[in-house]
Amino acid sequence: MAWTDLTLQLLVLRLVAYVFIAAVHGFTVAAVAVALGDQGPRYDGRRSLNPLAHLDLIGTASGVLFSAGWVKPLAVDPFALRPGRFGLAIVVAAGFAATVAGAMALRLARPFILPLLPDSASTTAFALIEITGQLSVWFALVNILPLPPLTGAHLLAMAAPAYGKAVNGIAPYAGIVLALVAATGIVTNTLGPLYRLLAGLILGTS
Repeated sequence: MAWTDLTLQLLVLRLVAYVFIAAVHGFTVAAVAVALGDQGPRYDGRRSLNPLAHLDLIGTASGVLFSAGWVKPLAVDPFALRPGRFGLAIVVAAGFAATVAGAMALRLARPFILPLLPDSASTTAFALIEITGQLSVWFALVNILPLPPLTGAHLLAMAAPAYGKAVNGIAPYAGIVLALVAATGIVTNTLGPLYRLLAGLILGTS
């Protein structure tokens, strides 16, 4: 579906879904970093389920419009992690797993939630859960890419610690470039086969 096909109602639903995804992903990445020894995310206020602590303006717009979004980059000190810089891979993997698990949890809860709602609200909730699942899969796949400002950029810092600060420094500019690239459809077209595979496994769709 092209972003030009989005209606106002669909945009609102995608925005609500994205707020949920950002909260789950951002909190998990920060919480795992803290659990591994870096207290920085806790002091930065990122170990929180409040989506406002994690939402990035450009990343949110790109996610809602082009299905390729990200949260506000999280500063993680690889030298503070107990596993060393390899702990960054654990942080990235945890973000991926939590994003996918959040979508699965909503789908598992759907049969119990929908019967409790009026018909109109039930229809909206059904659509919201579907959209959240789809965007969660896209978000998880996009954010394992080792590119700033994505969560996967931590993999660059793991491979080359000396460039960690440089990666953080260019993240805002890289976000603009990435959003422009996402607008062309290159990101979703490239990741399309992986999306269909993962969506089939966790959402039962293709």
